[in-house]
Amino acid sequence: MKLIQNSDIYNVNSNSPFVFESKLPGSGTSVFARMTELATKYSAVNLAQGFPDFLPPVELFEYLNEAVNSGMNQYAPMPGYLPLREQLSRRLQLNYNFEADPVTEITITAGATQAIYTIISSIIKPGDKVLIFEPAYDSYGPSVIVNGGIPVFIKLKEPQFSIPWEELENTLRSHNIKLILINNPHNPCGTVLSSSDVDRLYSLGEKYDCILLWDEVYDLLVFDQIKHYSALQHELMPTRGIVVFSLGKTLHNTGWKMGYVVANSYYTSEIRKLHQFTVFSVNTPGQFAVAKFIENHFQFFNELPEFYQKKRDTFLNKIYNSGLEILPCSGSYFILTSIKKITNLSDEDFARQLATQCGVACVPISAFYHDQFDPGIVRFCFAKKEETLQLAGERLHNIISKFQFN
Repeated sequence: MKLIQNSDIYNVNSNSPFVFESKLPGSGTSVFARMTELATKYSAVNLAQGFPDFLPPVELFEYLNEAVNSGMNQYAPMPGYLPLREQLSRRLQLNYNFEADPVTEITITAGATQAIYTIISSIIKPGDKVLIFEPAYDSYGPSVIVNGGIPVFIKLKEPQFSIPWEELENTLRSHNIKLILINNPHNPCGTVLSSSDVDRLYSLGEKYDCILLWDEVYDLLVFDQIKHYSALQHELMPTRGIVVFSLGKTLHNTGWKMGYVVANSYYTSEIRKLHQFTVFSVNTPGQFAVAKFIENHFQFFNELPEFYQKKRDTFLNKIYNSGLEILPCSGSYFILTSIKKITNLSDEDFARQLATQCGVACVPISAFYHDQFDPGIVRFCFAKKEETLQLAGERLHNIISKFQFN
């Protein structure tokens, strides 16, 4: 059986029932998969993909077993297991003083990526425009395009990766933007918006009649005594905002694929219309386990900033003399480093040679731009065990003198 590639579509019999025009012709194997493949082939330390290599809290396993053994193995309610939604409502009240109705304003999803796709599918019609700040998580653009929407991209300003406010307002003024997508804390940049930034974005959203979709999957991973100001805390949240959170990022169990959406009852009802026909419901035992964990171990969430800050600092100390220029990281579990002072290679070529010659896999951030814009920066994930970070640091130490990147 021959697989037909996108490039072959117009070279075959148009009457063939097996051929159709791709809705995402520009998409292929992601750079994350390619870098992981190199890491496996060359036994490199994999700091490319964004997930922990350590275990989640052991209590989660105990609660998961309890759920399975007690018979919770059938479909959960479509909006999510109610006790979990109630615990998440409590979490948002304690962290952000925000009251979300667990029945009408919180929906459990199969991860944040599914949540974002479902939200975009619920709102965006063919021809609608969505504003996306780049670098951006790689699912944003395709989620808009596959729904017939038009992504409008604005580059964040280097090296701080700050919002270009004048360009943003000019774009809102000249385009009929329906949705603004904001990631805070930011992947891959590690930046955290201030309360004044959030206020300014909401004000522009109201002025130009936009909905604001906030991706806050790293909301509890903020460092150096910085306080994450959630979009939930703004007075316009009930009318303008939709916020997506991740449980997998928070609980070190990304493979469980659990996230949740917080929105007013009208937005929620529209989102659930799509959710019921794509996923319907998220796995029941996992929801039970997470609900019970939040109920009994809430202190875990308060300790996350210190937990990940130690990992960040361990990695930073190890690569301080590497020759890589380290960019600030205030949130998420990613570090950016500039390579412009040590090589003229593209970021992807550098990442490839780093994996094959140095034995450490990273991600070129050109992968986070729709046009593969290359600012000469690569991303490392530090959500790893101490020994993993130590080994990566040893391999990266003074790489300029050890390797010839050309």
